[in-house]
Amino acid sequence: MDGTPPPEEDFSVLPISERLAHKNWKARVSAYEALVKTFQATPSENDPAFKPYTSHPDTLRKMVTDANAVAQEKGVETVIAFVKFAGENAARTREAVVPALVDKCLGSTRQGTKQRALELILEYVEVENGAAAVVVSPGLDCCCLAHSDYRKMFFLGSMQNNRKRFQDA
Repeated sequence: MDGTPPPEEDFSVLPISERLAHKNWKARVSAYEALVKTFQATPSENDPAFKPYTSHPDTLRKMVTDANAVAQEKGVETVIAFVKFAGENAARTREAVVPALVDKCLGSTRQGTKQRALELILEYVEVENGAAAVVVSPGLDCCCLAHSDYRKMFFLGSMQNNRKRFQDA
C-alpha cells in the first residue's frame, strides 16, 4: 500500500445512454455535462440531438429526480439547456418534467437546485408563451406564472418565512 488513491474511472468512454442509466452518480453527471455541451452546439431547434429526449421525456424526468443531490442539480441544468436550445419542440416534454420538478426540486434543501428548478419552469413558460406572462418577485422568493397550466404561486421558502417577511416590511 503506497497510499495513492485509485485512479478515477473515465466515464467519457461510455456512450451517453449508458452513462445516463449508470448506477454511479459521477457517470450520470458526466453524461449531463456532455449533453449540455451537445445542446449548446446545436445549430437549430430541429437538430437530431433533441429527438431522443422529445420522444422519451421520461429520460428528462429522471434527470431532474436523480437520487444524488449533486447529480440532480446537474440534471436540472441539463434540462434547462435542452429547453433553451430545443425551443418549441421542448414544450412537449413539460407534462413529464414539471410535476417532477415541483415534487423533488422546489422542496430541495439545496438552494441551487431550487433556483435552477424555478429557472427551468420559467424556460418552459417562455417556450410555450414567449415569456408574455411571467412575473418574478425576487424579494419574496416566489414566482407567479399566469399561464393556463401554471396558475399557481410557487414559494421557495416556507410560508412561515414569507409571513415573517411581510410582517417585517
